[in-house]
Amino acid sequence: MPTCLVLGPAALFHEEVVRPVCEELELSLIRADQLADPSPLGELLIRHLVEEDVVIADLTGGHPSVVLGLGVRHAAGRRAVRLGQAGTVPAGLDSLPALEFPPLPLGRAEARALLRAALAEELDLTTAPAADGDGGHVVHEPGTADGTPAALEESGPGLLELAVAAETEMEAMAEDMVMVEAAFMDLAAMGELCSEDVMRANLPGTPMSSRLAVINRFAKSIEGPADELEAAAWRLAERMEFTLGALRAFLEWARDTPRSEWPDSVDSLLDQVIEQTREMREAATGVEDFGPMLMWIGRTSSRLRRPSRKIAASVRTLLGILSPFEECERMAYVLKEA
Repeated sequence: MPTCLVLGPAALFHEEVVRPVCEELELSLIRADQLADPSPLGELLIRHLVEEDVVIADLTGGHPSVVLGLGVRHAAGRRAVRLGQAGTVPAGLDSLPALEFPPLPLGRAEARALLRAALAEELDLTTAPAADGDGGHVVHEPGTADGTPAALEESGPGLLELAVAAETEMEAMAEDMVMVEAAFMDLAAMGELCSEDVMRANLPGTPMSSRLAVINRFAKSIEGPADELEAAAWRLAERMEFTLGALRAFLEWARDTPRSEWPDSVDSLLDQVIEQTREMREAATGVEDFGPMLMWIGRTSSRLRRPSRKIAASVRTLLGILSPFEECERMAYVLKEA
């Protein structure tokens, strides 16, 4: 059975695109992020990059570990299948052209079709297993999961399905926002607990060693919340990709659909888009003040550098999420006023 190694951090890409196609083509699937040593240039990963029959790389966002893995594969003189969500492959990766698919999860049919065709070419497969399971084989044309050309398919999701998908993704994103807020609250609580010690350490005549001990205790107390904040921010950023895909598809369909044909839930969902964006904007305004403070904190002790950098990176991630949601908010306002 041919083996396939997939590079990329997005679980949805693995489960909605790669796994179904590999099962259909009877390929043994290996996920780089689930190896015992998944570090970018770990010995185990390098061996897989060199030895496996085919490598699939998700270039969405140009993740550094994916680019490094492709470099190793290229140095070994072996080809790879490259895919990426449309509009998200960084310009600096033009030398690594990627097959582009629409945002997931709504774009999974087209993504699977592109991957299926690319794997068939890479592995010199002229046919793919038939969907009816009768042992015969059919040739699939790129376009949809069942071989129907995308231009001819008329069974795509309707407005109600798009509304449900958008609502589901936004609810999941709201849960991630709760985790982010909880991490910030934990950081604030640790700060309050240490504030008395810090005030005493700053009294005139206090030895520098005492001040350093207080700072190091504070550093230890915020390591856990900083890790939790980083994980929550990354989950939120990854979720944003899927949420925006579903949300934009819903808004575009609502724009192109006569208002008389809208389901009853559309107006409430537009309100939800506006409200959630407002909450994100308020949260972003609150975390902007962390920047200068974190720069100072990171200089006071080497023990504080790691958690302060994690917090600063998380803040940048959260601020970067806001802009595309404000675009959806503006579109929601236009639709409500139409």
